[in-house]
Amino acid sequence: MNIVVATVEAAFDEVVKLIQAARLRAAEAVNVEVIDLYWRIGEYLHHGTAADGWAKSTVVQLANFIATRELGRRGFSPQNLWRMRQFYEALHAEPKLSPLLRVLPWSSHLHILSRAKRPEERQFYLRMASQYRWPVREVARQIDAGLFEQAVLNPPKLSTALREMHPQAERQFKDAYLLEFLELPLQHSEADLHRGLLQNSGRFLTELGRDFCCIGSEYPVLDRDVRKPHENPAVAA
Repeated sequence: MNIVVATVEAAFDEVVKLIQAARLRAAEAVNVEVIDLYWRIGEYLHHGTAADGWAKSTVVQLANFIATRELGRRGFSPQNLWRMRQFYEALHAEPKLSPLLRVLPWSSHLHILSRAKRPEERQFYLRMASQYRWPVREVARQIDAGLFEQAVLNPPKLSTALREMHPQAERQFKDAYLLEFLELPLQHSEADLHRGLLQNSGRFLTELGRDFCCIGSEYPVLDRDVRKPHENPAVAA
């Protein structure tokens, strides 16, 4: 009976997986449409400002107009409309970034726009967040910790000998990890780092990227049974 139940539940799980996959695709499709809409509104406002001299008061009027025509529709406040214009103006000169823009949710774009001041910094966070599928909180965390400064402006310093022996070494050290949760002093030793990583192994594995996870610690490892067949009750005579 248990075998039958397990078989049925496994079949049912497949249906649940189909539902979950469809929900994910639907959410991604909706996000693509939302970002595309915000981009086009931003473009419209950009040209209206340049050609017709629209000011913030005009954007307020537009927000009020939308509110009367689209009752209960959220996301089109004067502040958000102005951000759509900033979104377009900050990124329209970089067509190669277009596919990345539609991967991230609007809230992630707002974090990047408001806190990454330089074009190359915005591009860096857009690429990283899209590649590693960072949620909004992770985008904010990486910006707060200055990942761009660590990985791009202040890359690891390699010795001349290492560069000569391994010309590609710099590429191997290009990834930067944020280990502020270890709470190490500024002048810490390798032993301090080692001890901190052992004590915080779960968070460290998570920091390495989405391909890693920590399911727990102190899992038993069964040694291979090296007894002779006649000594092992699990082996039939």
